[in-house]
Amino acid sequence: MTADPSGRHKPAVAPFEVPAMELTSMKPIRWSALLALLLATSVAGGAAPVRSIEFQRNIDEARKTAKPERPMVLLFGASWCGWCRKMEADTLTDPKVETIAGKFLWVKVDIDKDPELAARYAVDGVPVTVVLDTQGRVMGTQGGYMPPVKFVDFLTKSLANPHPEELLPDLLARFVKSHAPADERAATERLIQQLAKPARTGRDEILAAFQKKGPATWPLLLGLMADNRLSVRAAAAGALKHASKAGLPFHPFAEPPVRQQQIAGWQKWLATHPAGP
Repeated sequence: MTADPSGRHKPAVAPFEVPAMELTSMKPIRWSALLALLLATSVAGGAAPVRSIEFQRNIDEARKTAKPERPMVLLFGASWCGWCRKMEADTLTDPKVETIAGKFLWVKVDIDKDPELAARYAVDGVPVTVVLDTQGRVMGTQGGYMPPVKFVDFLTKSLANPHPEELLPDLLARFVKSHAPADERAATERLIQQLAKPARTGRDEILAAFQKKGPATWPLLLGLMADNRLSVRAAAAGALKHASKAGLPFHPFAEPPVRQQQIAGWQKWLATHPAGP
């Protein structure tokens, strides 16, 4: 097992096990003394009983609770992850975390038992915390161990995120099924923004979706080719060329007059090829 500086473990070799303490070797009188000391400390300090966050077994079970409208926290971990155990013991039991915990539904995910869910959220190390809104969109993602103050800050900022991200599989499914112009436009813009990212995650799937959707979205892609952002107009041009199979030129780096002339050429082509070549 390897751990990076961020406090995330990635499986490398089988984890070693620490032998359990030989409790039977402790004398009865020591157990009695320890119990008495704990009770005395609790009474003297007026310590409140330890509270715990109520975790659901999976996302579906969490959505069936009495408060399904709450955002959801997914905690990805594994039984061999020491940082996960530390976060559960130190962070999740802290009063500062407990104060804000009631605003969320909580799901603990073992990546070894549910690798598909881990892959869906691109989890490649643990611990990882993901916050979802009530529609399943990602409001925040943070990898590594977080102490209480940092964890509360992450949850608070996630709640305030004005632009939650839809998972690519969900976005693609919505795009393919969309028929209303407003829905098609919104989904097209989100897909092009995803395509414009440097990581190029899901590039093949996005291009295949545009090709499957057909000419309905070609005017939308053409409109995005006039975007002020270089990455967006380059991604839109690439998607349109891939979907339409047309060989017309478009140079996203060119000066505005040149780009406008090239877009005009595409407009003429679309007018004469409404159903494709």
